[in-house]
Amino acid sequence: MNSQLSVFVSSLSLALLLVALSEACTCGPQHPQTKFCTADVVIRGKIVGMEQISMDNQTDGAQWIRYEVKQSKMFKGFERVADVQYIYTPHDGGVCGFELDPSGAAKQTELVVAGMLTEDGRLTVSVCSFIQPWDKLSPGQRRGIMYTYKNHCDCRINPCHSVPCALNSEAECLWTDGLFSRGWDHVQARQYACVHQEGAACGWAPQKPLRADANLRAQQH
Repeated sequence: MNSQLSVFVSSLSLALLLVALSEACTCGPQHPQTKFCTADVVIRGKIVGMEQISMDNQTDGAQWIRYEVKQSKMFKGFERVADVQYIYTPHDGGVCGFELDPSGAAKQTELVVAGMLTEDGRLTVSVCSFIQPWDKLSPGQRRGIMYTYKNHCDCRINPCHSVPCALNSEAECLWTDGLFSRGWDHVQARQYACVHQEGAACGWAPQKPLRADANLRAQQH
C-alpha cells in the first residue's frame, strides 16, 4: 500500500468511526460478555496520562483525547496488537467521547478496557465501551473476562426489555436483569455467562469466583 492510499484509508477509518460513535451515543444494554466478544482488544491497565490531539493527516479539525496506558494484562487481541500504549476517544462528548481524569485516585485504578481498532492499529473507545475498574467487577465477571467469555462468543445474549420476550434461536440466552431491577447490572450480568450446552444450544452458567476472590471472601468472614 503506497503512502497516499495508506493516509486515505486511515482518514476514512477514523471518519467512519466518528459517524458510528455519533449514531451509537445512546447506549443500549449490553451484557459484559457481549461487550467483550464484540471488542477487538480487551486489556487491563492504568491510565497514566492524557493529552488532546489532532489525528495525523486529519483535515476536519476533529479533536481527540489520547490516554497513555500502562498495560498489565491483555485478554483479547493478541493477534492484532502486541501491546497497547495509547487509547483514543473523541474529545467531543456529542460523539460519545469517554472522559477520565488520570490524576489522584483515578491514576491508581486498574481498568478493564474493551475497544475497537482502527485500520492503522489505534485502540479507540467511547462511553458505550466496556471500561470498568477491575476491583469493582464481580468475581463472576472477572472469571468471565479471564476465561469464559472468549470461548463462547458465538452464544448471543438477547436483552428482554418487556414481557413477553422470546429467543430467536437456541444459540441465545435471554437476559432479564432489566425486568427485575432498575438497571441491567444485576445477577445475570454479574454472576453468569452464556455458554455452549448440548448440541447447538446455549444457556446461562454461573461463574465461580477465582481462587484469589474466594480466598479474599474467606478472609473477610
